[in-house]
Amino acid sequence: MAFLCLSYVLLVGFLSKSQLVTSQFNDKATVLVINEEIEVPGWGDNGTNFCNWRGITCNLNHLLVERLALPRLDLRGNVTLISELKALKQLDLSGNNFHGPIPSGFGNLSQLEFLDLSSNKFEGLIPRELGSLRSLKSLNLSNNLLVGEIPDELQGLERLEEFQISSNNFNGSIPSWVGNLTSLRVFTAYENELGGEIPDNLGSVSELKLLNLHSNQLKGPIPSNIFVMGKLEVLVLTQNRLSGGLPELVGNCQGLSNIRIGNNDLEGVIPKAIGNVSSLTYFEADDNNLSGDIISEFAQCSNLTLLNLASNVFSGVIPLSLDSL
Repeated sequence: MAFLCLSYVLLVGFLSKSQLVTSQFNDKATVLVINEEIEVPGWGDNGTNFCNWRGITCNLNHLLVERLALPRLDLRGNVTLISELKALKQLDLSGNNFHGPIPSGFGNLSQLEFLDLSSNKFEGLIPRELGSLRSLKSLNLSNNLLVGEIPDELQGLERLEEFQISSNNFNGSIPSWVGNLTSLRVFTAYENELGGEIPDNLGSVSELKLLNLHSNQLKGPIPSNIFVMGKLEVLVLTQNRLSGGLPELVGNCQGLSNIRIGNNDLEGVIPKAIGNVSSLTYFEADDNNLSGDIISEFAQCSNLTLLNLASNVFSGVIPLSLDSL
């Protein structure tokens, strides 16, 4: 008799917005109420399994939602109830018109591995609760209206491979714990108001491939450690207040295709080790205080298609070997 009563509650009561019925056995009730909030085109079609609705991927039993991908649908509304989809591993809400704070309840999605909220109008602080997502591998909060500092609670995201927070209004400094994320491959925080120095441990314990921090207020040297592992492929640090020179260790990164360090306060000479960067395609170091000779080692970079050294204090002559580029 108790089983029949439970079945009645699940089948009859789930459409009420004021009394959301969640079940550990079936996410359909939750999905229907979420749709009342954000109105996804095609959701709720009669006679179809909710697991076949746009952007939904369920588990093997076709009962629990494991993936919700709704990018670029011009959606708006309250996304808080998505936090009731406890089996979610991937959540992509990018390129919509969601606004307001990021729901702190997203921190309860303990199985989440991928979270993309980029290109919306989310505002306020990064919820500290996101630091509870211990399975998270990719976090993209770029192109929103977020403010404040990067919360220290995120240092618990030890499996993070991609950390993207560009085009917001973050201030403060880049926390040193970012350099302790041993799985980190991509870190982008460009177009913010970040100051202080780039952590000197960044890249020293991970196989960092892409680092883009342009258009901030960063100062101090370019850390040598970002080149130690030799895995860096893209480095963009333009439009900051960086000083010192380009480290000799840049030669470790043979797969480095982009070096963009223009519009800073860099000085000294370009290291001859740049000739070891065989994959180099773009080298931009304009608007600095670099000096000495324009080195002939650039000619060893056979893939080089753009070399911008304008507005520096170089001396001597342009090497004839550069004619071969």
